Amino acid sequence: MSHTLLDWLLRQYPTAKRQTLRRMVSDGRVRINDKPAKSLKQPVEGKDRIIVRPTQSKPVVHANLKPLRLIYEDDDVLVVDKPAGLLTSTVAREKRPTALAIVRAYVRDHAPKARVGLIHRLDRDASGLLVFSKSALAYESLKSQFYHRTAGRVYLAITANQPQPTQGTIESNLVEWADGTVHSTKQAGKGESAVTHYELFDQRRDRYLLRITLQTGRKHQIRAHLCERGWPIVGDRLYGGIEAPRLMLAAVELSFDSVRDGKRMKFQIDSPLPF
Repeated sequence: MSHTLLDWLLRQYPTAKRQTLRRMVSDGRVRINDKPAKSLKQPVEGKDRIIVRPTQSKPVVHANLKPLRLIYEDDDVLVVDKPAGLLTSTVAREKRPTALAIVRAYVRDHAPKARVGLIHRLDRDASGLLVFSKSALAYESLKSQFYHRTAGRVYLAITANQPQPTQGTIESNLVEWADGTVHSTKQAGKGESAVTHYELFDQRRDRYLLRITLQTGRKHQIRAHLCERGWPIVGDRLYGGIEAPRLMLAAVELSFDSVRDGKRMKFQIDSPLPF
């Protein structure tokens, strides 16, 4: 008396649904005489050697922060080093990778109850330190610190023209043009106040390394201010800097008060700029 593979499987797995048995065959788990079974209707005989392989558990893939580099993390905040060329964040339908999306995937995997908040941004072509909140308390605290300008941010930038004077403060109101660039305006009531402190940090031949402290954090603030003084950043295609593999601008120091005890937290990274 001939039987089918379905008959044999039903004897082995009496409570299994036919859809499950069919999937076992289509997944290649069922072998008859060392050959993959073709269908549930395939005839089998008592002398046939039938083997059902166990399911192969899929490895659990945890989200990681690459290409971001983790600098610090606790229950409230996460500090990363963003590479040049990666967007910090953008519109909801943006398909390109962003630092915010990468951090959210990482936190969702490692701390499902945490909620990532965007605190500040870095230009896509700049690199350096970014902090994200992981709790409502941290979000409110950090947003307040950045708004009231108590958070500290220090950048390094390379220019091809020497700053004159070698240290000082640049202050203006910045407006964004239709092409996305930002420029100072003298029109009353126009633009947003922007304050940039700078000093010449080092000099090598025809390159000048500037240490820049932000008092405000407007879009393209450093790039626009230095360009308008005649010292565009090397690699800045938008503001007239000479060509280079990347924008020579990096956020190397970040400081803010702990959201729990108010103690000052300071983070520093080595300069990624070739100087």
